[in-house]
Amino acid sequence: MRWPALGDFEDGCGLVTTALVTGAFGNIGAAIAERLESRGAQVRTLTTRAAPAGSTIDVRPLDFSQPSVLASAFDGVDEFYNTYWMRTGDDSGYARAVEHSTMLLDAAAAAGVRRIAHLSVLHADDGDRYPYFRAKTQVEHVVRATGVPNVIVRPAVVFGGTSALLNQLARVLRKAPVMPIPGDGRYRVRPVHVDDVARLCVESDAALDSPPIDAVGPERPTYIELVRAVREVVGSRARLVRVPARVVAVGAGIVGRVTRQQLLTGEELYSTIDGLADSDGPSTGTARLSDWLAEHGRLLGRG
Repeated sequence: MRWPALGDFEDGCGLVTTALVTGAFGNIGAAIAERLESRGAQVRTLTTRAAPAGSTIDVRPLDFSQPSVLASAFDGVDEFYNTYWMRTGDDSGYARAVEHSTMLLDAAAAAGVRRIAHLSVLHADDGDRYPYFRAKTQVEHVVRATGVPNVIVRPAVVFGGTSALLNQLARVLRKAPVMPIPGDGRYRVRPVHVDDVARLCVESDAALDSPPIDAVGPERPTYIELVRAVREVVGSRARLVRVPARVVAVGAGIVGRVTRQQLLTGEELYSTIDGLADSDGPSTGTARLSDWLAEHGRLLGRG
């Protein structure tokens, strides 16, 4: 069974779709919301953030301690865009993320939504050794079990918008004389622009049995090539030094505790080295990281 994309929901008065996006003021959530509003949808969000000035999004509280309030946010919703997740944790922590995701998806199905777009992660079902990936796979199964036509989109490395990854890398390159490269640096990544991820979520056909979509861009640099590209555009003279991955993981943890910012988790590092941020499949994104760096590189790492 196929369900139409958003643009097919029209009547004599135009588009009348109401779409609920979790985290519509975050990076990917904001890109999805913007695309939906540009197509005439009424956007609602479940979030813990206050709406920015001038926002027309209907804000509801993301409070898992009040299931009835959470469920009421889905009243009248046609499409559900689930970006909810937690970046760090362990098996017990991610179990809560799975539980919360299940609450959201069950509420969407009970309310009669006609389409679900769910944000997962590249190679979700190939990362059994990592709690993050195991939990993502569990939620994908929950999405399928709703019986609602759905599309599952799987990015890995996202750039553009307010994505923190490249900005944090640029900050280190601007300030540090030495940049550690975990391992040999020859493992590859498939960066995808945030707008391409949003497009795949909004415009892809939804079905009960459609395979997940790998959200990957047209370029496939090695990690050290990526660092060199960022170093060049920010004008850094930092020396790149290959060091054991475990040293980088420990160092990133220490810096994160000092700065109160999670720069890099061990799971993110080791899964990337294992190739889980890479794909040899066809590009589903159109934006090239090299072009984006050439345009935005001078601002990277300054804020």
